[in-house]
Amino acid sequence: MPFDSNAAMARILGTSLPDAMLSQIEGNAPRDVKEMAVKWLDIFHAPPKCFAGASTRKTAITEVSLDPNPLEDTRILTMVCELDVMEDILDGEDKLSNAFIVVVIDECVSSAVTALDYAEGGPGICGVSQSLNTVFHNPVALGAKLRFINTTLAATSGTTSCRSEVWDVTQRRLVATAVFVGMSSSPPKSQARL
Repeated sequence: MPFDSNAAMARILGTSLPDAMLSQIEGNAPRDVKEMAVKWLDIFHAPPKCFAGASTRKTAITEVSLDPNPLEDTRILTMVCELDVMEDILDGEDKLSNAFIVVVIDECVSSAVTALDYAEGGPGICGVSQSLNTVFHNPVALGAKLRFINTTLAATSGTTSCRSEVWDVTQRRLVATAVFVGMSSSPPKSQARL
């Protein structure tokens, strides 16, 4: 039986998460905004087979904060995630695969802009990634703890954007930086009649 992504998304978005889980997430964002961020990571990890799925499922949100944007009449959402580097995500040189880093960044920034959209009164439906410009600064070795700091730039008016910094907490150095641009989902069009 093929995987039904729409059914999985509806199931995940319709299921309330336990308070015990959400209370471990730091930050000043309300419970429902933290929950939306977690649910979107869960949606990305729902397919039974996806690139590095077993490893990306270990991404843990540790903070979700909302702060006023000093330049606009909107808010900025910061979502921090952590992940331990395990052997199954190393490349041929025994360093963390850059492809894996990009996958986790894409999931994190998409969750962050969707959670901000929801916090600002939007539907909280993930859009489409248009670009993810990434610069790699330092390699990462087995056993390192990574911290993904994702800060939204915009999540309204059709275009979404977010920047991401990936830090090796163990070695205290920058691993990668990225800027994401996406497009908000549009409502489905009604069926044409003949």
